Amino acid sequence: MKGVIMNKILSITGLLMFQASTCFAQETYDLGEIYVSAGFQDIDINKTGSSVKVLQSDELKTNVFDAVNLLDAQSGVAMSSSGGVGSQTGIRLRGLSQSYVAVRVDGVDISDPTGTQNSYDFGGIMTSGFDQIEIMKGSQSAIYGSEAIGGVINFKTNNSKTIGNNTETNITLGSNNTVTANIKITQAEDSSSYALSINNMTTEGYSAKSDNDETDPYSKTEIRLVMDRNINEQLTLGATALYSEEEIDYDGFNHEFDHIDRTRSAGSIYASFDSGSITNKIKRSFSNTDRYDRNGWNKSFIGSRDVWNYTGQTIFNGANVTFGYEESTEEADIDGQIKDYKETAVISEVNYALGKNSDISLAARRTSSKNYGNDTTYRLAAINRHQDELTSRLVLSSGFRAPSLYELFDSYYGNSTFTPETSLNAEIGLEKKLNETSKLSATIFNNTVDNLIEFNNDTFVYEQYNGSTKTSGLELSSNLKVSDKFNLNANYTYTKAETGDVKAVRVPKHDIVLNIKNQFSENFYSLLSVKVAKDIEDIVWPSNVQMPDYEVVDVSFTYDMNDKSSIYFKVQNLADEKYETIKGYNTGGRQFFAGIRASF
Repeated sequence: MKGVIMNKILSITGLLMFQASTCFAQETYDLGEIYVSAGFQDIDINKTGSSVKVLQSDELKTNVFDAVNLLDAQSGVAMSSSGGVGSQTGIRLRGLSQSYVAVRVDGVDISDPTGTQNSYDFGGIMTSGFDQIEIMKGSQSAIYGSEAIGGVINFKTNNSKTIGNNTETNITLGSNNTVTANIKITQAEDSSSYALSINNMTTEGYSAKSDNDETDPYSKTEIRLVMDRNINEQLTLGATALYSEEEIDYDGFNHEFDHIDRTRSAGSIYASFDSGSITNKIKRSFSNTDRYDRNGWNKSFIGSRDVWNYTGQTIFNGANVTFGYEESTEEADIDGQIKDYKETAVISEVNYALGKNSDISLAARRTSSKNYGNDTTYRLAAINRHQDELTSRLVLSSGFRAPSLYELFDSYYGNSTFTPETSLNAEIGLEKKLNETSKLSATIFNNTVDNLIEFNNDTFVYEQYNGSTKTSGLELSSNLKVSDKFNLNANYTYTKAETGDVKAVRVPKHDIVLNIKNQFSENFYSLLSVKVAKDIEDIVWPSNVQMPDYEVVDVSFTYDMNDKSSIYFKVQNLADEKYETIKGYNTGGRQFFAGIRASF
């Protein structure tokens, strides 16, 4: 029956495509310069060899509220979740799990230092209030340090310096008694700017475990603030702040007591000032996580991170040179004892224009810790803009993942002699610009992670192995403006991921995403999204099991009442596909959402 439904949906898709003009539109548009955090200094995306996907404000709004589904629709990205919104959710980049993915919110590391590995739980993150999300794939440890073996996901609250005041608000109602509300206030002047975003979400959810029928409610309130001020021509001060509270019901071994209360606070302050030919920046950032797990033991997990950073930037013989020093301390309560480690790093980066059409950058980081030793990482990235609107990129980079506090210091499972996992990454990419509104791109990649730290299911402790995890594959994507009213975006990712000779779990070998936007009129449009995932395995101890392939269709409609307000309607999982991304855990069936968005 589902195959029939899918065929009908694809038939509708074909009809929409047939109705649209088959020639590319000649109208052009200017997105402006896009700057990304692909180095120690923000850089024009057209001048970096790194593989960076940028999701901007308009694209974030089309996804209603759920950041996970939007990330999952990008090439090289795969999601796995143990239930609905708020449940434990991991994002994999090019086949590497979330413990190899660094996450920043407004430049601050918000991964949880109390976990078995330092990683970020994506279960409750929303798109509301963000102006830009950057997905940087491939090893980025030379810039971002530990965990950035698979890449980095960077969330930015305010990426606009448009002069004036603006207030945006939206409210969404939907299935499972879901209610989300957001208000964002921004102000920018010649010498200062700020953005304040307040977000709230509640939902009754649905049962995470496939063998239960009770609901798993979730709620979250989050406040973010970003601000800066130019004191004079030589000095700029800035700050960021984040505070969130979450209540999470989940299905574990004891359904009656499986509940988590999590509080997170984070922020940063910085000063940027000129001294002669050098632009200096001193920054302090922090994050705190307080996680109370009422799973029958009523256990509290408290962790913190404190980072001091200095960078200097200057021009030397035509090259943009950055140098600096970083010092960080992580602390967590492990088995009732406060454990911590400190690391220091010397950092450098050189960006140089080889000519009008070529740029190259070389970054390096030397990290030292008395707890796990030293590690040196690098990244060489080159970009060349050829004739006929063809661009090529090349990246060679290394990465590392430091052992977590739990892996080092847990009295039973840990081992204080662990050293960092290390990686070697290589990728080549091509991009062909067809016109001002359409392009095609392809990237081949290979990443090898050595010195693995893994849990041994026979000895029930963490151990370090000489073996490797290897991921390789191909990413294809197209962004086509077929006519004035019709846009077609598609991507395909082939990923081969193995640890030794065992296939990596929860990684689709074939991942296909199709997005079709149809502009029915000047103020009314639809977005149809189709995701197909094939050849996936998960682990049911002691071995892997094959997971069913799945196909998921979402459709949304947006009506602009005027240039300041819109109403929208979205159906997730239109065909009511029954599927799992983690063995034994449900995903949502067909769900409906409607809302209103306004600015003034």
